[in-house]
Amino acid sequence: MSTLSDAIEKFCLNNSTPSGDVLKAVFRDTWVNVMYPQMITNELQGQLLSMISVLSKPHRILEIGTFTGYGTLCLASGLTDVGKIITIEKNAELESRIRNNIASALLTEKTELHIGDATEIIQKEFSSNIASFDIIYIDADKENYSAYLNLTYPLLRPGGVLLADNVFWGGKMFDENTKPTKESTGVKTFLSDAAALPWHSRTIIPVGDGLFFGIK
Repeated sequence: MSTLSDAIEKFCLNNSTPSGDVLKAVFRDTWVNVMYPQMITNELQGQLLSMISVLSKPHRILEIGTFTGYGTLCLASGLTDVGKIITIEKNAELESRIRNNIASALLTEKTELHIGDATEIIQKEFSSNIASFDIIYIDADKENYSAYLNLTYPLLRPGGVLLADNVFWGGKMFDENTKPTKESTGVKTFLSDAAALPWHSRTIIPVGDGLFFGIK
C-alpha cells in the first residue's frame, strides 16, 4: 500500500537501484497468487528497509508481520555473517510460501520463522532478550501496534532502530472527516505511546503508507 501518487512513486523507482530477481519474483507471485496482495511492502519502501539494514549491520532483527516475506528479505540484506532475522506471521496458510521465498533468497539459515500470535510468541520466547535486537520492524494488525511497541521497545538495544509501517493508514490519520476505526485508533495510540518513550530521535518518513522511524 502506498499513499504516494503513482507519478511520484514511478519517479522515485526510476531513480533507485532496481530490485533483485528474487525480490521481483516474490513481489509478482504475491500480487498474482495471494489474497490481499496490497499488504505487501511496496518496492520503494523495501529498498529503504534494505538500506537501513545495510547501514545498521544488524546481528539480530525482529519482524512482526511476515506476510509473504518480501520485507523479511529486504531487512535480511544487511545482516552480518552470523546475523539472524526472527520473523512472526499469524496466518499459518502463508507458512509454505514464506519458507519457499526465504529459501529462494538463500536465507534459510539466517531466518527464524514463527507462526502464531506475536504477543504470545514474544512474551514466551523473547521477553528476556533485553536490549538484544538491532532492528525491530512492526507491520501487522494495527489495533495491536501499541502492544507490540510496548513489548518490543525494551528488547531494542540503545542506538537500535524501530520501524512501523502504515502509520498514515491510507491517509485516514490526517483526514478529519474520516470516522475512527479500530485500526486508525490503534495507529493513533501507537504514535501517542511512541511519543512518550525516550528516543535519540524519531520521525515519520512519507514512503509507502507512512513509515515510523525511531532510534533508541
